[in-house]
Amino acid sequence: MQMENATMLKFHADDMIIKEGGTYEEMYKIISGSVAVYIRYGEKEEHLIGIYSKPKCFGEVHVLSGQPSIYTVVAYDDVLLMRITKDSLEEFIRNNPRNAIDIMQNMVHTNMLMQKNIDLLLDDIYEKQEINKKRTEDMKNKIRQYRLNSFPFLEA
Repeated sequence: MQMENATMLKFHADDMIIKEGGTYEEMYKIISGSVAVYIRYGEKEEHLIGIYSKPKCFGEVHVLSGQPSIYTVVAYDDVLLMRITKDSLEEFIRNNPRNAIDIMQNMVHTNMLMQKNIDLLLDDIYEKQEINKKRTEDMKNKIRQYRLNSFPFLEA
């Protein structure tokens, strides 16, 4: 693993490295230790995507897209990371071609997890729509029943 002017950073367990929604111009390669990757970290709907260890990279999605981070990364234990800036990414890949495959695999993995979450969310929405339809029908039937019982002359 070669890179001139590489910055090494150390984080301790539970330190936040990347925050969902934050804008970053760097990604990281794990040198030692592990990180936990979450969606909605600290919220009721918190979802653990995975635990990444050496030699995985993370943060590539926002570096390559220029978009805010789609997940939060927290140190799982003491972790040593190589910081790769947007400006040094090309040099990093040139000097470490195997990491290009890792970066693509991470992006595919993240994309697939996001699609699964979207599918689960859509299932939940459709289920709630069905419940609401049933409630509406029940309410209509109760109103009809009330009208028929209370006002028999309205039956016709």
